[in-house]
Amino acid sequence: MKKSLLALSVIAAAASANAATVYDKDGTSLTLDGRVQSVFYNGNYSKAGEKDSTIENSGRFGIGGKTQITDWVAGLGYAQWDVADGSKDESFSARDQYVGADFGEFGLVKAGRFLDSTYSVEAATDIYEDAAGNVQGKFNSERRGGQLQYTYDNYGFFAQAGVQTAQDNAKLVDSEYFFKDDSYAIDSGFNGALGYTIEDVVFGPLSFKAGYSYVKGQSENDITGEKGNEFNNFKHANASIAWGNVESGFYVAALYEHSALKDENNGNKIVNHGYELAAGYAFDNGVSVVGGYETSYYYKKNLATGSKNEKGIVRRIPVFVNYAVNENFNVWGEAGFNAGSNSGADDVNSAARETLFSVGARYTF
Repeated sequence: MKKSLLALSVIAAAASANAATVYDKDGTSLTLDGRVQSVFYNGNYSKAGEKDSTIENSGRFGIGGKTQITDWVAGLGYAQWDVADGSKDESFSARDQYVGADFGEFGLVKAGRFLDSTYSVEAATDIYEDAAGNVQGKFNSERRGGQLQYTYDNYGFFAQAGVQTAQDNAKLVDSEYFFKDDSYAIDSGFNGALGYTIEDVVFGPLSFKAGYSYVKGQSENDITGEKGNEFNNFKHANASIAWGNVESGFYVAALYEHSALKDENNGNKIVNHGYELAAGYAFDNGVSVVGGYETSYYYKKNLATGSKNEKGIVRRIPVFVNYAVNENFNVWGEAGFNAGSNSGADDVNSAARETLFSVGARYTF
């Protein structure tokens, strides 16, 4: 799941708000940002073997640059990497990588590796650490390369449009419900999102967003060697509403998602739809509390007979308490509880019917 702390949302989208500017001269700047954290997970997470509790640490590092080309456009570049503790096979992996052009109030264009437009909708409920994201955390939540995206965010209006080019071993879903190896061979695609925010409605801004993403798979003739799983197409639609400010005071949000992956080679269409609800309060002393409810329905539809089988229902209640000690350091406790998930949910989330608990600390620089 993408990490978007409730009380530490000052860590912004493209680069951390805590990023240090190490160079700024004649319209050209260079920033560095990053973090390091340690988290204790109870045994139900199975982070280190079957039912074994453990402490897991990780880091993140980013570097960004921007240079003014003319009075109305600036060139920019950004790269960020996740760093594991070295005990895993992949201890250093790319996160965001892109170059682009910033046209000020007229928008921004970027090309490279990042989340597609539908994440701007999902961000409304992406306010936990690990115990949530059973809807928005499973489908189309991975960063992919080969994208071109335009973003406009001004005067209350939000618009985003993107194009996906061919990619091998790309990520679409995070679940063994689909394939044991969750990489896919992508041919092309497109995505977009629209939104509008009304400022100062009682206790904060009221925001509405909706998004759609379509990804076409490579044909069998295009796939040679280890290029990812074959599929026909993947469709993803979502909508969200958020009220308030995650940095202070009350905050409530709701998200609905519908996703479908068509795989004629295996004769299946795999469908997921569900919703997430979240509500919380951020106190002036840095303490934030948020809780919610998530329900997600999965099934495989036989394309020949139209029958639905292997149904999985995930119902979870996440609770998150965070204390932002200051701008750089915060600690949190998080729990997740089963709220009626069925046995089929185990195929989607092995911990769907377990009680999860974690405690973490993070330093952001």
